Amino acid sequence: MSRFLRWWLLFCTSCAVLFTAYSFGFIDELLAKDTTRLSFAIMITWFFSSMYIGWLTHLSSNGHNITGGTNVGWFITELLLAMGMIGTVIGFILMLGGSFESLNVNDTGSVKNALTDMALGMSTALYTTLVGMVCSQVLKVQLVNVESR
Repeated sequence: MSRFLRWWLLFCTSCAVLFTAYSFGFIDELLAKDTTRLSFAIMITWFFSSMYIGWLTHLSSNGHNITGGTNVGWFITELLLAMGMIGTVIGFILMLGGSFESLNVNDTGSVKNALTDMALGMSTALYTTLVGMVCSQVLKVQLVNVESR
């Protein structure tokens, strides 16, 4: 099987998984709970990076020399991981930053609001980490494919 065909199969499979996640409401939930919108930025970066890697794979399959072209792709895989970790830190700041300012332990309503704020921050942290890790790994598989001989 040619490298470009392997890339195309992986890209179409990734898009099918993304469409399935959208169909089950996971993408809507992700965007609703990620207050930073970093998950959306990570997915957009993944999409355009996949297009770039597909172009490199096409060039490589046709005998062109792409030496150094994959360095950008490897940088982007690390960037996606870093964006996920930045979202984790921001989520923890959201979780711990303002949750305890208006906390009155004698009032159950304020405790409930503090726990709600903490859950929102934690979901931001975990969703951005998950999206960053998954998108980075899919790009890494694509890069290994384009660099294979």
